[in-house]
Amino acid sequence: MTGTSPTEAGLAAPASFALPVRRRALRHRVRMTPGFVAAAGVALFTGALVLYPVGMLLFGSFWTSRPGLPGQLTLDNYVSAYTSGDTYKLFATTVLLMGVKTLVAAALALALAWIVTRTDTPFRRALEVLIITPYFVPGILEAIGWILLLSPRTGAINVAARQIFGLSDAPFDVYSIGGMLWVMALGSVSFMFLLITSALRSMDASLEEAARASGAGAMRTALTVTLPLIAPSVLAIMMLSFIRAVESFEVPVLLGTRAGIFVFTNKIYSAIQDYPVNYWLSTALGASFIPLTLGLVLVQNRVLRGREFVVVSGKGYRPRVVRLGPFRWVAFAVCAGYFVLAAALPISQILLGSFTRVFGLFEPEMLTLNNYTALVSDPRLWRGLTNTLWVCATAAVVTVALCSAIAYIVTRTKHPLRRPLDLVAWLPWTIPGVVAGLGFLWAYIFFPLPLYGTTALLVIAFVTGGLPLGVRVMAGGLVQIHAELEESARSHGASWAYMARRVLVPLVRPVMAAAALTLFAVFSRSVAPVVLLAGIGTELLSVLLFQYTLQGQMQVVSALAMILLLVNIAGLAVARRVGAFGVKEEV
Repeated sequence: MTGTSPTEAGLAAPASFALPVRRRALRHRVRMTPGFVAAAGVALFTGALVLYPVGMLLFGSFWTSRPGLPGQLTLDNYVSAYTSGDTYKLFATTVLLMGVKTLVAAALALALAWIVTRTDTPFRRALEVLIITPYFVPGILEAIGWILLLSPRTGAINVAARQIFGLSDAPFDVYSIGGMLWVMALGSVSFMFLLITSALRSMDASLEEAARASGAGAMRTALTVTLPLIAPSVLAIMMLSFIRAVESFEVPVLLGTRAGIFVFTNKIYSAIQDYPVNYWLSTALGASFIPLTLGLVLVQNRVLRGREFVVVSGKGYRPRVVRLGPFRWVAFAVCAGYFVLAAALPISQILLGSFTRVFGLFEPEMLTLNNYTALVSDPRLWRGLTNTLWVCATAAVVTVALCSAIAYIVTRTKHPLRRPLDLVAWLPWTIPGVVAGLGFLWAYIFFPLPLYGTTALLVIAFVTGGLPLGVRVMAGGLVQIHAELEESARSHGASWAYMARRVLVPLVRPVMAAAALTLFAVFSRSVAPVVLLAGIGTELLSVLLFQYTLQGQMQVVSALAMILLLVNIAGLAVARRVGAFGVKEEV
């Protein structure tokens, strides 16, 4: 963002002249230039895109009938929801489960990050790539993989345990609190690891060196110097991970619903999908979710407000590598073991299951290609693939275009709406996908256009949900381009449009391409934002995969999961090739 000038801050003029200066500055800022009007239009469009479905969700929570039908305003929806003891049990289960998951994942992520960045563990570069890999595996595939491994009757681990140890009952049950905690914690570690390693590498390593020079050992330095210095970053990462966990959809629906374990997201989904449909409960719970997540963000900001933790400096110290001796291979095993559990093992089961007639029986005579041929002959696959490619590609391009405009306004201008615009663009991160989908259902089922069940509504949902990521990526690209390049072009008589076309866009084009491909991969694996919006003929591959899983067609699920995984890998590989993750591969 641009800094505040001394005049705007009231520091450049005496108090008696402060008011006229502010008035002149205000008149200058609100001058109706074409650029000002265009920026205001972007802000208003973004506000309508994000706030309209949120407002309709809030409206629906006070409405007595289904979306689009006549009714009247009432408080009965909230009274019914919050006079039931089940709602408070739901809240307690959500907070407890997601809180424990966050603590477990944070502890493991912190340990892995310290091993990779501060020790002499062998093959650290390769291990870092392996640990990050599960972050790019769709959450629904992780859930399906562990269903194939730990399902009580057919799970590969349970089948093997019964055969080897002669057990009558399965020793593990993925459809339980423990199973949900296991799958969600494994899926969160790589996300937290990615952020914690960045914090560790940004530290002023001279502080650690000073502790070591004073006689502190490696563990004491880590506990008394390193950990306190990165504690604010770790706290912020844990809060973000907790919010993401509260919003999680696939694991609660696929694992929790069958066991009768409900958190907010699968309860909202069940209220809409089960008979009789309970829109009133779903809208009341969905609307309650918004202040809950916003409250968590405010708590995080309040905890960190006013505290400065300067851990980055330009001194150029590099941390001393901790020699682990023979334990370095133990550290290697821990890192490699996480990759095996979080990615290799579940994905391998999906791959094997896609070639079996009966899942759980991996004998050579049971191998078959029928699962793939059944999919190839299923018109829903080709329709889903076509819809996925078209919808996700369109949404990615539109999102990047809109986010580029938003990022430019936020980082390059002093427009009075830039800060509200930045906040509104960030808001979708606080709204769970299934809740956002419910808001879009209310917003577009009839008015202003009857878009329910169309691919256009899927594009709108993806664009809205992709704003936070898109704006952050594009803002990061823009701040690396010095404004003097634009000023030089303008000073030589170039119009803003000419400067943007000949100077700015060529410089940020690689970032735009990388952002579009990354968003395509994110959209293609998403379920929660569109599961309530996709109608017959507009299914995406991710929605089809979710539906097949609920129907128990695990062999078909495995084959379709591999197809979806290949689509994701292709998108991410191309994104990496053009520099999405900071390294552009040479062609």
